[in-house]
Amino acid sequence: MAEQAQPTADSCAKALTAFVGNGKSLLDLAEKESGEVSLQEFIRQKIRIEQKQSLLGLIEAGAALYKRCAALQDAVQDFQQLEVQWDAFLQRLDDELQLNAKTLDGRLQSKSISPDVPLVDARTGEAVTLQKYLGKGKKILLVLIRQFSCLLCRLHLQDLEKNKSSLDAHSVEVVVVSFGCQEGASHWLQETSCQFDMLLDADRKLYAAFGLGASLKKVLNFSNMLRYAEYVADNYEFPRGLASIQDDMFQLGGDFVLDQHGRVLFSHCCQSPIDRPSVEDILSAQ
Repeated sequence: MAEQAQPTADSCAKALTAFVGNGKSLLDLAEKESGEVSLQEFIRQKIRIEQKQSLLGLIEAGAALYKRCAALQDAVQDFQQLEVQWDAFLQRLDDELQLNAKTLDGRLQSKSISPDVPLVDARTGEAVTLQKYLGKGKKILLVLIRQFSCLLCRLHLQDLEKNKSSLDAHSVEVVVVSFGCQEGASHWLQETSCQFDMLLDADRKLYAAFGLGASLKKVLNFSNMLRYAEYVADNYEFPRGLASIQDDMFQLGGDFVLDQHGRVLFSHCCQSPIDRPSVEDILSAQ
């Protein structure tokens, strides 16, 4: 059966390639001709059904695509329907579990953060507060990660490390925050070789103050699953959690810049694991 299916897949791929090629040619020609006459004349003379080389030629090209690969349209519709059903199921689970992803709209975010929130230094195990970082003339970029095995969190922090000189030039100090246990944090620090300070917020008080929720749909929705598949196809390896600790893969993260008094200067509540701000976005908001 597999040998019979392969030519059909090849045929559809060739038909789609031909369609895109025809479409590009039509567009290139239209852009050229639209600059040679007035737009009114271009529309009157060049966009006509009998003009095979007009923009309306895409109809004929599309018809050829469907004729050569008749099952393609049904397959696309099935694909789209699966996405709707997939995301609807996850939304129902969110509703039944009463997960608090709705707090991500930002209305519940604090305008300033208390310097007395109890935290733990992930490296030493010592009790600390944000006061350790405030009042020193620097801004603090708090990167609240989702879970220790979140690949996208690790890639985001790698990007911040690569741009440390730019962050330093803007007097921005990065501090990683996790709600996980110290055993998991030690393993994470060893695996990532991250040089930024890391704090543990076991009660998720910072997560709550910034309005960060948890959601099955925002983590496992259809679009995200396909994006994760791209990472796998590109040979990225998703980190594995420790069997001895329990993590929460549905918690969402965020990036927040505080001034030296704890006032929030920049706020980004991640709408999915993939949704992290760029270094440029962070610095442009300062």
